[in-house]
Amino acid sequence: MRVSTSTGMCGTVLRKEILTCEEAIQAVAAAGFDAIDINLGGYGREGLPLAQPDWRDWTKRQKENCDAAGLPVTQAHAHYYLPWHARNFTALEWEENNEKLLRDIEAAGILGVPWLVFHPDTGYDGAGYSRRLSLEGEMERFRRLGEAAARHGVGIAIENMRDVKNGPRCAEKFFGTTAEDLLDLLDRLGDDSLFGICWDTGHANLSGINQPEAIRQMGKRLKALHINDNRGEKDDHTLPYLGTVEWEPLLLALKEVGYHGDFTYESHGFTAGFDPEFHPEAMKFACKVARSMVALIESR
Repeated sequence: MRVSTSTGMCGTVLRKEILTCEEAIQAVAAAGFDAIDINLGGYGREGLPLAQPDWRDWTKRQKENCDAAGLPVTQAHAHYYLPWHARNFTALEWEENNEKLLRDIEAAGILGVPWLVFHPDTGYDGAGYSRRLSLEGEMERFRRLGEAAARHGVGIAIENMRDVKNGPRCAEKFFGTTAEDLLDLLDRLGDDSLFGICWDTGHANLSGINQPEAIRQMGKRLKALHINDNRGEKDDHTLPYLGTVEWEPLLLALKEVGYHGDFTYESHGFTAGFDPEFHPEAMKFACKVARSMVALIESR
């Protein structure tokens, strides 16, 4: 099993964005990772490369950079937005966000990405959260996105979300927090060659999910991972073993279901605060931790 990480893990130093994608690719290679996850959503914000008219040329250059560094781009993250923002989107805002998603699908195709991660949306009725409307709306939305993904040779991995428990939205519920939600959606979409699941261990920890059992429920439909930890209070995105996720049962469940994807970090919260002097060593240490976890999976 390859160990991989998102470009976001080395895209910030002292919590300031100072590394270009080119520099992040070199940092991931230097740390010893086998593959890379390019955060397309991060590079698509206003003023950044994917938001420019020449974004296709920029994407082709990143593919060349990854090839030169010996890093296959085995995963990527599409443009995303917060569920409570989407609830109040205008028709124009929906159109703009959909255009960004279609752009990222095409970019993933250029990069040769097998699985592009998407966040699910949430549907509401007059009483608030509606699981029925969420399933119906997401089935139609992902069918449309799936048509574009199929044209570009890209699979769509739908990520588990998290309920918001803290602050003024303490009781807010979102679709996709459970394996059951995601599996019901995949059943409706009816194409396991095009659609799968990305499991975010930090989101699941915040939502109080029994993660080994969720992994068993997903089985072969689990295609990608966002490996990160937290203390069950906020989405820290830190390194495994620095929070409250129980890792050994989770890792053994991955072995039990025969998970064959990459072991991919989304742990940018661990490295973001380091001084530039220590950042390369922090990345190397993170890679060693990932290899030790994969060894546990493969040794049983």
